Amino acid sequence: MGIIPSVLGSKFPRESLEETVLVVQKKLEMSEVGKKLPFCAFNGGNDVFVDIGDKSWGVLVCQNYFGTGLTGEGESIRGERTLHVGDQFLSAGSNDFKARVVGTTAWIANPGETVELLDELMCLMGTGGTAGVKGEGDGLEKDLLVRVDKLFEKHPMPSA
Repeated sequence: MGIIPSVLGSKFPRESLEETVLVVQKKLEMSEVGKKLPFCAFNGGNDVFVDIGDKSWGVLVCQNYFGTGLTGEGESIRGERTLHVGDQFLSAGSNDFKARVVGTTAWIANPGETVELLDELMCLMGTGGTAGVKGEGDGLEKDLLVRVDKLFEKHPMPSA
C-alpha cells in the first residue's frame, strides 16, 4: 500500500512525505492489526509505502540463512555478529532503523562511505583493503563488488 505522484515527473515535498509517514505509522500502531503484525511505513524519496514486516525480519532471515545455509544445520548468526549498513537514519519510520533491533547498524550517507566501511572491515578481518575510494560514476559499483567478493573469499557462505 502506498502513495505515488499522479502527474508524471512531479515531486512531493520531502516534508509532506515525512508527515505522511508519521501519520500512517501512528494510525497503524493504534489499529488492532498494527498491534499484532509488524509493519513499516517509509519515505521512498517521492512516494510513501507501507510494508508488512520490517527490515528486522529481513535481517533475521539473513542471519538464519547465512548461519545455517540451505541444509538448516548449524545455528543462526547472532545479532552481535551482524552488521547492517543503512542509509535512512534521518527518515521518519525508517525501515533501516528497525534493523537495529536484531543487529548492529552502521549509518552511511552515500555509496562512497559503504566502500570506506568495507575497506575498514577488510583490514580488521585481515583480508587487506584497497586505498582510495573512487568517485561516483567512476567505477564505484565494480569497486564495491570487488570488496564484497574479497570478504566472501575469506568468509564464505555455508555450502548448500
